[in-house]
Amino acid sequence: MDTFLKGQVHGTDFFRENYFTAGMETLVDRSFRHLSGTGAGSSVFLLSQAMGGGKTHSMIALGLLAKDPELRNSVLGDKNPAPKLGRCRVAGFNGRSTDAAGGIWGSIAEQLGKAQMFASYVSPLLSAPGPEAWKQLLGGDPLVLFLDELPPYLEYAVAVPVGNADLSVVTTAALANLFVAVADMDNVCLVLSDLAGTNFSVGQSSLQAAFNRAIQGITSESKRIAVPITPVNPNGDELYHILRKRLFETVAPDNEIKRIAEAYREALREAQKMGLTTTTPESLYTRIIDSYPFHPDLRELVGKFKENDGFQQTRGVIRLMQMVVSSLWNSKKADGIDLIHPYDMNLNLDEIASEVRTINPSLSEAIAHDVAHGGDAEVEQIDLANGNSDASDAARLILIASLSTTPGAIHGLREYQLVDCLQRPGRDLSTFKANVLDKLATRAWYLHNSADGRLFFKNQQNLAAKLRSTALSLHAETVDRMLREHLEAYFSPSMRDCYQVIKVLPPLDEVQVELDKTTLVIVRPGGQANQLPISSDWQNWWGQQQYKNRVLFLTGSRDTFQKVLDSARQARALQSIEDELRSENTPSDDPQWRALDALRDRVGLQFTAALKEAFDQIVYPSINSALRTTGTDLSFAGNQNGEATIRNTLEGAQKFTTKIDDDSFRSRAEARLFGSEATKTVLWADFKRAAAVNTNWPLHKISALDDLKAECIRRDHWREEGNHIRRGPFPPPMPEVAIRELSVQDDGDGITYLKIEPLHAPTVVYETGSAEPTPASTSVPTPTRFEATGLRYRFLAHDPEDLARCSPIKDWTAKLRLKYQIHDRGDHYEIELVALPKANGIVIHYTTDGSAPTNAGRATYDGKFRVPASSRVVCAMAVCSEYELNSETIRIAIPQRGEEARPLIDAARPARWKQQTKLDDPGAVWDIIQRLETAGSVRAYDISITAESADGEQNADYSGAMQAGYDAAAVKALAERLQALVSDGSVRMTIGSLGFATGQALLDWLKSTNQQFNAAMVSQ
Repeated sequence: MDTFLKGQVHGTDFFRENYFTAGMETLVDRSFRHLSGTGAGSSVFLLSQAMGGGKTHSMIALGLLAKDPELRNSVLGDKNPAPKLGRCRVAGFNGRSTDAAGGIWGSIAEQLGKAQMFASYVSPLLSAPGPEAWKQLLGGDPLVLFLDELPPYLEYAVAVPVGNADLSVVTTAALANLFVAVADMDNVCLVLSDLAGTNFSVGQSSLQAAFNRAIQGITSESKRIAVPITPVNPNGDELYHILRKRLFETVAPDNEIKRIAEAYREALREAQKMGLTTTTPESLYTRIIDSYPFHPDLRELVGKFKENDGFQQTRGVIRLMQMVVSSLWNSKKADGIDLIHPYDMNLNLDEIASEVRTINPSLSEAIAHDVAHGGDAEVEQIDLANGNSDASDAARLILIASLSTTPGAIHGLREYQLVDCLQRPGRDLSTFKANVLDKLATRAWYLHNSADGRLFFKNQQNLAAKLRSTALSLHAETVDRMLREHLEAYFSPSMRDCYQVIKVLPPLDEVQVELDKTTLVIVRPGGQANQLPISSDWQNWWGQQQYKNRVLFLTGSRDTFQKVLDSARQARALQSIEDELRSENTPSDDPQWRALDALRDRVGLQFTAALKEAFDQIVYPSINSALRTTGTDLSFAGNQNGEATIRNTLEGAQKFTTKIDDDSFRSRAEARLFGSEATKTVLWADFKRAAAVNTNWPLHKISALDDLKAECIRRDHWREEGNHIRRGPFPPPMPEVAIRELSVQDDGDGITYLKIEPLHAPTVVYETGSAEPTPASTSVPTPTRFEATGLRYRFLAHDPEDLARCSPIKDWTAKLRLKYQIHDRGDHYEIELVALPKANGIVIHYTTDGSAPTNAGRATYDGKFRVPASSRVVCAMAVCSEYELNSETIRIAIPQRGEEARPLIDAARPARWKQQTKLDDPGAVWDIIQRLETAGSVRAYDISITAESADGEQNADYSGAMQAGYDAAAVKALAERLQALVSDGSVRMTIGSLGFATGQALLDWLKSTNQQFNAAMVSQ
């Protein structure tokens, strides 16, 4: 900026070497429109981009065009927004000029030839010019004013005292006044640049404070001070245009560019056919047309580190690519390539390597050891073995994608992204994974793998490097202990149905066999005796055991046992590495944990292979109390638990079974565990002991015998007799009658509806009263809904085909209920009583003095009666002496004349609302359920729920008369289950009565549901 302000920048040369970005075009267009008054322009612009991003270049471009109308017409041509605008004045200030004696305003005044006008604001103390002072200074011919990189100046100004404050306070006020003034002037354009993302946070906040203060002083319609402009679009193709402009005089003609793009497209299509990538080849063709002579992935890879602290976004990329192009040209490699790829950076050249290290110094060790070191780096050795440069090219791509130091940045590339960038005409990547990626994973010390599959470099040795060195340092005793731990982990029973206990390489006296648990003994391979792969010592030990059917042996050949030891050595090394990470308090999201998991998988697979070779025999108890051996294949099938293989092997040998639910399992148990064929009863403890002793009995889950017992009892195959079990077949069960009350009428005749079911018999008959039913009695007409109008019924179930099969007589008696009504006759009250059901033989007794209706002084009801004036409570009871039935005593509170009317209910005592609630649509059902939930303590009694599908083809009913009633949760669960059974159809519900904790709770309920209080419907 200082060079431009001194007039040392040549306009023609400048525009010949620099690309006119979209940001520049916006700045120039809107500035000149504002200055000329020819259109909608702006007076203040804020250029925002990281350091080296083209802000100063954009200012210089605008300044050159403002000062020189001829240059303006030459450069802009038909796009000149202000062809009649003449020469403009240009002034500016560079924030790096911290030694400016007169501050920002003094420097600007001096450039405009008006230093004397601002002398009072410079001396004796710097003071902030106001908006009017700024207007006077800047007035006159059109003016373009630049304030470049102010944050460094404002940061420095904090340390410069000015009166009782400091220079930053004065400068912030001056800038705020400047912004206010410019916003109101037609002849001035102000262009500022910030340094967002740099270390000048204090200065940046001071600049923002000036903007905020200016906003408060603006009275125009627009409150926005500055138009933000990004000089170079980081997501577009402008980077390629800039690089072409700065690095090349000419590029290939269009037909040559299309030929190259087509060749790359076909190469990528081949990779797609091989399943190496899913990227569309056509998109690559279009991108190469736009990016030539650079590979289109360059922008994305550079974009990963463009926000690094201190990296000059555009300027830094130009400098780096200048070195790359120069090295390709000087080395003659440019003759053999069609595009400049991101991996064409020769890191064995000091200037390129130094530039890359400057971008991220922490990766210097990774570069030297893994990527480039004069032919000695790991990837260079891989290339030497492979006879190509695939490993180096891939490593350089991963390195570039790992250079970002920005917090939260995504590092590295996935495999398909590597293929997309590496694939070029003539390159064969069919063996890329095996010859490059797999070798990099085991040889590169600083290569890591993210959770989402990205390969990236990090300044930390990966765990593969640590594993090799740690494993070699382990003591043999440590390895042996680790082997035992690994074998326990691999064969630890999780399903616990084939075996429940594991003993790894134990001495003989350490194994204790239990009655109800099977023990897997892992024996060191190599012992051979009596044609069995276990030693004679182990065979003799087994022969002495009582529970011979509770032992299994896993063993094999000694020849490959050393591989198992080596795998255990690596596993123990992994444990040491994990302990080290934990001791260093490595965060749980650190990639090293993921790498550890990946290595654990790899070592686990190696250990599995070793186990497969070493442990290939299972010895198990077989018929005639003898041992038998069978081969096993520890293939693990994707899991790292040998239990599955043991289970499958023994299941194939018919020594283990999971089929414990079918009748064949019961038949085998009865044949082998009951004793002899004639034995019908057995002590349950002896039954289970036989399963542990009899070597002809298969292994199964621990609970199998108890489950079998429960199922056989449920299905009546067996019956429990104390501690014994008796097996069937058993004689058929005797008939019986099951009675269920469905509903009761609260009015009319008070009929009770019953469901009568004959069990173990096809027919049910009945008699009324005291008569005993016989098979010749009347059949129940509608067993599913029998109308019980009488007081007593007697039922009998029988089999017409076998008259000897009759059930015991089942009696049912009605429940007597009393209803009442008080009639106000003006000068007295009358009471009307009704007993339900309306059947003969019922007598109503009552008293009017509040005493029990069972007393000798009771009266017998024969119709409505007058209540004595002195009576406060009438008590009544319905009685049927023939069947010894009586109703609950009802207490009828008599209203007292002259007293305030109030509900005839005790507010503190529990109360029952006996009025039936009938809900015939789903909305009403769910509404009352919600009310029950809200009320909390209300319980529903004698409920019936019906759910019906929309098409009417399905319905489900529930009737319940639990003595304790149903709370809201129970009612809701029942309704939901029934509705689910019929595919979410409609639901209806009837509630016989509602119970409340207090009378007051009942009154509150009636009020919330808009129901009238009726004392006749209340019982307490």
